[in-house]
Amino acid sequence: MSPATAIQPVKILFVCLANLCRSPLAVALTRHGHAPAIEAASAGVQPAAGRMFPEALQVIKRVTGQDMSGHVPRNVLDAQPQDFDYIIAMDSSVFWRLSEMPQIPKDKLYGWEIPDPCGYGIDAYEKTAVQIEACLEQFLLNREMERGVLGRKP
Repeated sequence: MSPATAIQPVKILFVCLANLCRSPLAVALTRHGHAPAIEAASAGVQPAAGRMFPEALQVIKRVTGQDMSGHVPRNVLDAQPQDFDYIIAMDSSVFWRLSEMPQIPKDKLYGWEIPDPCGYGIDAYEKTAVQIEACLEQFLLNREMERGVLGRKP
């Protein structure tokens, strides 16, 4: 297969508030279970200046084997959102903030409702990982069904 005919991966940008736990966790889970078919990246609507929470790093390492200790939070606009196939807001408040930004392509924007586990201990991060995996699987199934329905000829 030549590079010109190679299937391009689906590009998903996960966005949370600070880009410290939920969206990087979504990236790690996506890379673990769906690479190379899906390229994932993360950003925040109000990125923090610090590093990822230790509980998030611990869950990512345990579930995916990845070390994301070098993750640096970034702003959603610095992530070039127009270059992604899908932009997924991790909760409704992030979704509304994104929907108000003129630089965000609204036809690519989707919203989930994943509570922020910050400050609730390791069990909350574990639960968050399970919720993200379930939402991701359902999201991908829905997109596949849409392509099947939309791609059929009468």
